[in-house]
Amino acid sequence: MKTYIVNLPQAQDRRESVLAQCARFGLEAEVYPAVYGKDLPDDELRRRVDAPALDILTKGEIGCTLSHLGIYRDMVEKDIPIACVLEDDAVFLADPRPVLDGLARRAAAGPEAYILTRNPGGDQYIDGGGAPVIGGHRFHPGWRAFGTYGYVVTQSAARNILALQTPVKFVCDWWKVFRTFGIIRLFLCRTEIVGVHPEMTAASYIEPDRRPGQGRRRKIYTLRRTPILRALGYYLRKLQYCRRIKRFPRESHSPNAS
Repeated sequence: MKTYIVNLPQAQDRRESVLAQCARFGLEAEVYPAVYGKDLPDDELRRRVDAPALDILTKGEIGCTLSHLGIYRDMVEKDIPIACVLEDDAVFLADPRPVLDGLARRAAAGPEAYILTRNPGGDQYIDGGGAPVIGGHRFHPGWRAFGTYGYVVTQSAARNILALQTPVKFVCDWWKVFRTFGIIRLFLCRTEIVGVHPEMTAASYIEPDRRPGQGRRRKIYTLRRTPILRALGYYLRKLQYCRRIKRFPRESHSPNAS
């Protein structure tokens, strides 16, 4: 399976760390040059980002989102059916090869995203049937998830997200929104396959730019941008699944990467 690594050219230590992770498991990864949002001129921001979103998203978030969209565009242009995407602070907590091999063998015609990470207390899944076992790990239908530092995406999902995100409207890891819009099918791995390097995450290129109250404004913006029928369908499904929507345990691995 094709593996992309999102990395800023100046972040050499991060690049070397994640490449070492991939080499450990024999994964041939391609480093994709990330977009440094803080360097984007105002005219380019206005051209590539939905005008109201400029007041909601930080430049770091915009750069990160454009980086992932660039990978999706590369998948479409090169006709890559399915790919694994890693950010440069990713750390493997389990051998990824059985899962990646299993996903590569599945039909990749559908718009699917498989999240290999865990956001403690934030990621939610729908309990019950319809949870396939892939590479020895169970994947539940996802209700809500955050994070883009380790996931697998099919070309049709990449194409759909590209269409929605041109121009950029949402952060790249708002999987709940993409699922609500009906453009992807979301799956969350029961096992946390990918974690984050604790020291590198602490030195995030995105987090320092976030402002108080930004989350509330983002939710209001998202509601306004979501078609009313899609929003209604979301709340009806939430009512239907209310007893089956579960959170993953808050305990999460804190990898001590070497």
